[in-house]
Amino acid sequence: MWALLRIALFLMAAAPAQAHAPAAPGDDHVHLPWTWNADPLVLVPVLTLGLLYGVGILRLWSRAGAGHGVPVWRVLACAVGIVALFAALISPLDAAAEASFALHMAQHMLLVVVAAPLIVLGNCGVVALTALPGGLRVPLGRTFASAPLRRVRAWLFAVLIATAVHGLTLWLWHAPRLYEAALADPLIHYLEHLTMFGTAVVFWWSAIGAGRRATLGYGAAVVALFLTMLHSGLLGILITLAPAPLYPSYAAAPPWLGLAPLEDQQLAGIVMLLPGGLAYLAGGLALLAAWLAAAEARTSAASPRAGDWHG
Repeated sequence: MWALLRIALFLMAAAPAQAHAPAAPGDDHVHLPWTWNADPLVLVPVLTLGLLYGVGILRLWSRAGAGHGVPVWRVLACAVGIVALFAALISPLDAAAEASFALHMAQHMLLVVVAAPLIVLGNCGVVALTALPGGLRVPLGRTFASAPLRRVRAWLFAVLIATAVHGLTLWLWHAPRLYEAALADPLIHYLEHLTMFGTAVVFWWSAIGAGRRATLGYGAAVVALFLTMLHSGLLGILITLAPAPLYPSYAAAPPWLGLAPLEDQQLAGIVMLLPGGLAYLAGGLALLAAWLAAAEARTSAASPRAGDWHG
């Protein structure tokens, strides 16, 4: 519990710390970088998504009225998702994650179980496309609607395939060799975050959209979310119970906020197990409730009305 409190206090202090105030001798904060990530490869895509979404919403609401076409709750979901992307990739958390496995895991969870599902719920990509000029938007729309790409999307967004690809991505990037390679090479680090976030978006999109395509799709989506909760929880347990540090880079790092490398690793496993597991559980329960509601509505529609028994 104290370890979780320490990481929460660190995240709350991240914004003012970017001023680089001098640290006292022996202060654990001296071991953590406190810089914002201004890399154009990261900053430009995140800001562009936010700008296009804002322009798209203004365009849609100017035609249909505020709250129509795209409900306010979807706009809020996308906004929070973009803020989560900003916090994970641009805030001081990104730099500090190089010195702490627990903070790196928090960064991964922000990408996978916060930003990805919220961006899907907010229809961020679809709305952002409406902000493009007609000369670009129309050809893009025709390309995405073409028969070859429809087949690719149908295969890519199949629930079980998306679940398997996302799960494999999570496990591979937490394998010590690949994890260390990502810490050592910025390009591999970008690839790590891109594939984690990208497969998470496809996974959540396939799960959330399954019920829209068919009533039985809810069942596959619920199973997918619970399977993901189980295997990611298993990964979190293995990281938490490992008897020694798994990653040499963190094993050689000095303690931060009073946590030794093994304690930092244990906290990282708990971050994956609890917040990550709860997010998948919440998504699975929400889809299960939607599945039951759809089944009840279908049963009610099929039931004969009382007046149909007469005459």
